[in-house]
Amino acid sequence: MQLGPPDLFEPPEETSVLVRRYECQRCDALTMVAPADVLARLRYRATAVAMALAYLAEGRASPWIRERVSPQRVLGHEGRRAWRAPARWARRAPALWPIRAGPDVEPCTLARKAVRTLASRAPSPTGRLLEDAVAGVVGGLRG
Repeated sequence: MQLGPPDLFEPPEETSVLVRRYECQRCDALTMVAPADVLARLRYRATAVAMALAYLAEGRASPWIRERVSPQRVLGHEGRRAWRAPARWARRAPALWPIRAGPDVEPCTLARKAVRTLASRAPSPTGRLLEDAVAGVVGGLRG
């Protein structure tokens, strides 16, 4: 299962993803092959994470970000007040993409670095940071 908008400015949705597992016949090692938009150990699409990081870098409030990125509409009290996922994704961004950051960097700063890095990998840059970051996220995962 994968969560998030299928493309920029589309409503978020929940979809199934086909993942193939291959086993080495010699050593029994397993490898998984998934679409480029799938991030390891995350339920959200890579494009959804890039969008959330771009919105976080702009200083948007977490409930506003959740409304645009998450298909989940039934929320508890804490969920309506704040969404911690974008800050967690920002702290995890250096492990997901080639981003250099010090150990005590704020999530907004990490989000800005991640968005700029992803935008620099866009195949056809437009000069619009959000669009370029989303375009660069899949290219960055392949490259």
